[in-house]
Amino acid sequence: MLARGFSVLRCFRTGEHELPLSEIARRADMPKATAHRIIAELVDEGMLERSEKGLRLGVALFMLGARVPRQLKFRDLAFPYAERLHQLTRGSAFIFISDAFGPDAALVDAVRRRFGSDAGPGVEGETWASAEAANRVLHAFAVREAEGKTTGEETRVRHQGFAAVRSTTGTLGVATPVLTASGTAMGALAVAGPHTRLEVGRAASHLRAACNAVSRGLHRTPELVPVQ
Repeated sequence: MLARGFSVLRCFRTGEHELPLSEIARRADMPKATAHRIIAELVDEGMLERSEKGLRLGVALFMLGARVPRQLKFRDLAFPYAERLHQLTRGSAFIFISDAFGPDAALVDAVRRRFGSDAGPGVEGETWASAEAANRVLHAFAVREAEGKTTGEETRVRHQGFAAVRSTTGTLGVATPVLTASGTAMGALAVAGPHTRLEVGRAASHLRAACNAVSRGLHRTPELVPVQ
């Protein structure tokens, strides 16, 4: 039952505020009746909240997540570099950490650019583009290339050292991995902004320098790296 509850909570992806019951049941691969029963219990515990369009993550879940020590320490280590990336690229900078149960990007913090008349798709568009780029990076570095388990896309990302994603609304997201001593990605830094203002090569260069610095910090604080 606990595992099914987690599978429901993990249906929510970065940038998704609400999901209908039918979509949760589909993503969790369970009958609607089962999903409805589990959701009712999660709502009672404050892990989910009902909304106009379905369900959203609850405050109780946020309170628990805010206490995770690895996330807090990683954020403290990476945040100064995110601030610098924001200054260098004039885009929004994001810090992601790898999900302990899979190579998915969990947003830790962000330094947002100021939105003026050329804000484009706005905050949600930048969050989506940066998360999508971070997910591609984390998936590419989740397994060693020598194991022969990477796809063609993942091999390309590993070789170039970054991933770039452009949304249909014109937002560009670029991400690079924060690597542990073993060469796997513990997290990622990303920048996002209008594609007319953010140049991929320059952004990737700044990101690589920042991620290398964070990686050196990880090597000095091995307690941040989860035991494999």
